[in-house]
Amino acid sequence: MAHGYRRVMRYSARSAQSVLLSICALLLYFFLGQWLHQHWLPTVPPAISGVLLLFVTLLLLGEIPPWLDVGVSLLLRHFTLFLLPPSVGVIAVWPQIKAHWPGFCLTLLLSTFIPLYAAAYLYQFLEQRERRL
Repeated sequence: MAHGYRRVMRYSARSAQSVLLSICALLLYFFLGQWLHQHWLPTVPPAISGVLLLFVTLLLLGEIPPWLDVGVSLLLRHFTLFLLPPSVGVIAVWPQIKAHWPGFCLTLLLSTFIPLYAAAYLYQFLEQRERRL
C-alpha cells in the first residue's frame, strides 16, 4: 500500500494540473452527454453521448492532447476500481441469477457472439469490397 502511495506522490505539480484538467474535461463531456440526453436524445444513454462527443472532438483535433493523455493514463491504470460497483451488484442479486441461470447464461452467450460474428462478417464484407475497388 505504501509503495502505491509513493508512486502517486512522484507526480510533479505540472502533471497534477494535467490530471485535474483532463478529469474536468471528461466530466464536462459527461455533463454534455447528460444535457443531450435530457433535451435532445432521450433514447441514447448519457454516457454514450458524452463519449461520442469526446470522440468527435478528438477526431477534429487529430490527436490526443498531452494534458488529456496524462489524466486518462492515470484513470486507465486504475480501471479495475471502476468494476467494483458492478461486481457488488452481481453479488447483491446472486440469488436471482442463481435461480435463472440458464436464461442468464444464454443471454451472456448471445450478447457476446452475435456482435462478434456481426463484426467479423462486416469486416469480411468491407475487406472484399475494398479488394474489388
